[in-house]
Amino acid sequence: MSAPPASADTPKGHPRGLYVLFFTEMWERFSYYGMRALLVLYLLNYLQFQPEDSSAVYKWYTSLVYLTPLLGGFLADRFLGPRVAIIIGAALMSIGHFLMAFEPLPFFYTALAFLVVGNGFFKPNISTMVGKMYTQGDARRDGAFTIFYMGINIGAFLAPVVCGWLRQNMGSNPGMGFHYGFAAAGVGMVFGLVIFLWGQKYVLQAVTAAGNLGDIIPRQPSSPSSPASPAMEPDEQRPGTEGVGAVIARVFPYLLFVLATLVPLRFIYLAATGQAQWTNVIMPVAFAVIGAWMGFTLLTVKGVARDKSTVIFLLFTFSVLFWMAYEQAGNALNVWAEYNTHRSTLGMELSAEYFQGAPALYIIIFAPLFAMMWTALARRGREIPTAAKILAAVVLIGASDVVMVAAATSEDATVTKVSLAGVPQQVKLEELNAGRFSYDPATQELSVRGVLAPFAVTNALKPTVDQAYLKQVEALEAAVETAAPEHPITFTFESLPPGYIFPLTDKQAEGLVSQWDAEARKVTLVAPLSAVAKARLVGAGAQPEWRQAITSLADKSQAARVSGLWLLLSYLLAVFGELCISPVGLSMVTKLAPVRFASLFMGVFLMSNAVAQYVGGSLGEMWGRIVPTQYFAIFVYTSAVGAVALLLLQRPIRKLMHEVK
Repeated sequence: MSAPPASADTPKGHPRGLYVLFFTEMWERFSYYGMRALLVLYLLNYLQFQPEDSSAVYKWYTSLVYLTPLLGGFLADRFLGPRVAIIIGAALMSIGHFLMAFEPLPFFYTALAFLVVGNGFFKPNISTMVGKMYTQGDARRDGAFTIFYMGINIGAFLAPVVCGWLRQNMGSNPGMGFHYGFAAAGVGMVFGLVIFLWGQKYVLQAVTAAGNLGDIIPRQPSSPSSPASPAMEPDEQRPGTEGVGAVIARVFPYLLFVLATLVPLRFIYLAATGQAQWTNVIMPVAFAVIGAWMGFTLLTVKGVARDKSTVIFLLFTFSVLFWMAYEQAGNALNVWAEYNTHRSTLGMELSAEYFQGAPALYIIIFAPLFAMMWTALARRGREIPTAAKILAAVVLIGASDVVMVAAATSEDATVTKVSLAGVPQQVKLEELNAGRFSYDPATQELSVRGVLAPFAVTNALKPTVDQAYLKQVEALEAAVETAAPEHPITFTFESLPPGYIFPLTDKQAEGLVSQWDAEARKVTLVAPLSAVAKARLVGAGAQPEWRQAITSLADKSQAARVSGLWLLLSYLLAVFGELCISPVGLSMVTKLAPVRFASLFMGVFLMSNAVAQYVGGSLGEMWGRIVPTQYFAIFVYTSAVGAVALLLLQRPIRKLMHEVK
């Protein structure tokens, strides 16, 4: 498809194509953040997962979402071109989001697969297209990426509000509300696809005006004039830097080879000795293979181009540290907002999803100010180097977690007590709720520090449930898989625990149970047993005194919830850090990467998010097993170490970047 001629009415300041990409990305991010706002809460509240299991799903999904752009960037560079890749990706993600609207788990996991693959095609290529609308050295480039990033965050702000409202208000049961929210995310993705198809001509017009049309057309590797030829890369004809920077550029590819060998061996050893599951080997091996691939790729790049490319990979490490902490927003911080934070904040009732909209709102407010600041400093010859901006980001994300440590300390200081004659023999308090239970035989009081969340209640009750009763609940679940209003199914319990009270007779069970006969121990269901209903049935089989103590403790412990202002302040500091690293980081890649590896290296830099999501999600599996103060402190320590290391590397990095700021 040929580009239309340049238009005389192109808006002053930025080309019209930037706004086409702005709205395309805005709706794509609406779909992503709408789904992300609901994902962990859906797993915990509706599917009744434990935090360890929900974090496992979260880490696999989010890490793969940021890993597949590497493949998508490669395919775009070699075969498809970024424009076609964007269209393919948007279509696949639209399908995935709509599949999320269906309840059965096979649909759920298939939907995640479509979203992962679609994002791989979409994400690196739309960012590359932004860079191609500007010539090298264009002072508007950083500002363009900041504006583009505002589009991301308008979508990210609207998504939790809309999808969260649907979750809270639509449908006769919680599951239906979640699925309405997932469907809304799908609608957003379709909007993004339509806008991109309509506005392609404006994007191509801007790319042509910048002289970069050849860079977005799929190349024939055998063509003598292909940009894949080293002779077409002027930076490779210039000698690289000297001193410490030169040592780093020469050694770095071999360091990648060493890590690509040692990291998988470590995880294979842990799996072979039974210290970890074999599934935990998959991603480290994948990251190692990619690291080795990038090491070989760096060896094919020469001179100044090698120096600049090395910077991308060097700053990759610090990007991982930043996003590892920042992306707790969708997991641990989302759980914190749901269970440990007051719903009433600043005079408003805020659900957990609404808190996830706060970072995006902050960016909408502050992104123009940061863009003006970067531009004003550049005009005065005081432009802040990219490495210094990333250092500021690492410091700020550490400060945001200091705030959360303070919030968690406040929550942990509240102790709730109830009377209990004794702890059941089957219960080991030190293994429950991160060790925050305690029992005083002298006063016969069971106490808990902080909030006792529903998933912790489930864990506490389950040890006292008779195994014979648990098997009957499993049999009930299997028997009513095909239950429907027109096909009710009756199930008879063989026996019930002493003091048993059937739990599914309230409004929450409407549309599920049509009849319960306590004397005959018979229940008639008109729908399959949901995870929530199953959890209530299991809990009803716990020892009565223990169940009453735990449920009473959970109710009273709500007084330990802390102000949402802690979370809002933490997000504010994190956003200031994000504005120092994210749009600047994307722009950096477009300025430093060789032309023939533009989309590939963009995919590599975005892969820092894949590593961060996987490591951060793995840490998230400890939620509920260690106290929140210790959990948030992990990210304070990692940020502090990263900040010191990056401070020492400031001068070598500037030399490796040469004329690029």
